[in-house]
Amino acid sequence: MKMNVVVLACLCLVLVLNGVEVDARRHRGRKYKLLLLGDSFVDVGNQQATGEMSQISRQWHTPYGMSDSAHGYRPTGRFSDGLVQSDFLAKILGRDESPPAYRIWSAEDDDGSPFAGLNFAVAGSSVFRGNGTEEATSLPDQIDQLRNLLSDGDVARKDLQDSVALVAVSVMHDYQMVNSDDRDDDLRSFANQVTDKIVDAVKHLQRLGVSKVLVNGLPPSGCTPWWSVNNNYASCDARGNALSSMHNAALKRKLAKFDDDDVLLLDLESIFNSVFSSGTDLSRQFPTRFTPCCDSPDTQNGYCGQVDATWGTKQYTLCSNPADYFYWDFWHPTQAGWNAVMEALKGPIKDFLDI
Repeated sequence: MKMNVVVLACLCLVLVLNGVEVDARRHRGRKYKLLLLGDSFVDVGNQQATGEMSQISRQWHTPYGMSDSAHGYRPTGRFSDGLVQSDFLAKILGRDESPPAYRIWSAEDDDGSPFAGLNFAVAGSSVFRGNGTEEATSLPDQIDQLRNLLSDGDVARKDLQDSVALVAVSVMHDYQMVNSDDRDDDLRSFANQVTDKIVDAVKHLQRLGVSKVLVNGLPPSGCTPWWSVNNNYASCDARGNALSSMHNAALKRKLAKFDDDDVLLLDLESIFNSVFSSGTDLSRQFPTRFTPCCDSPDTQNGYCGQVDATWGTKQYTLCSNPADYFYWDFWHPTQAGWNAVMEALKGPIKDFLDI
């Protein structure tokens, strides 16, 4: 009799363990729909081309896209020499590239394949309505675009099951009104306002049915070429980095109130700092860390890709090998830079999504 009890107990244990293994396999095979919201770190074409080349439409012109073998080495509206953060996140999820830009997506073009996601991000976007560039859609408006798709039935509620959104407010557009005379208390207060809006976005996405949310922290902004040019591209600007740290401290504190299974903060500050710190594995990947591959001598009004309106001569310099550079232009990493950053984040993201 005792032997029968032992055998029965062992059999039950095997069944339980098999159930756990099957459940784990089911989660590991999960295909997430991907939603991208934010600014030019993840924009793949929502900021459309203009009649004439300008700073806000430069991503549609040479030399942007010069390293992008996936798209024929041509500009695609991405702010880099190739793929950007949204593309590498998509690769982590088992896809080839970012979902399509909202601007060109249409439910009428549905070919019958399952909904895989959408990219709403626009260069120049703000967390405040009416505070972005004239051509940019604010973060709240991007969420409204998703809400309207759901209301109109273009995207079904069930399509947001097993969905993950990335909120990428990363290029500090909202902080460009800050000046060197602002006191730390004023900066901290403004950082609280900006991060409140990011947290509001997370809450709205959850209410719409998005199951997982990733949130970008700010990279160390004082290390971007836009700031480090003041130090001849030799070192970071302390003031710019202090502002990023204030933002990230406030964001981390507020996101800590969410369930760890639902929201993950992507610590870009630490990873970027590892690139800029001599002797780290990441820093050794990039011989040139502060100088942009595509540089302009006019740091106030110039930009990568700018040409003389009369003669068409280049008003910028271009490196021969973007893979040696972490930064592509004044604000955005190279394709190689993004690859390194997202490789460092791959483990935490896969653990968070259980894939």
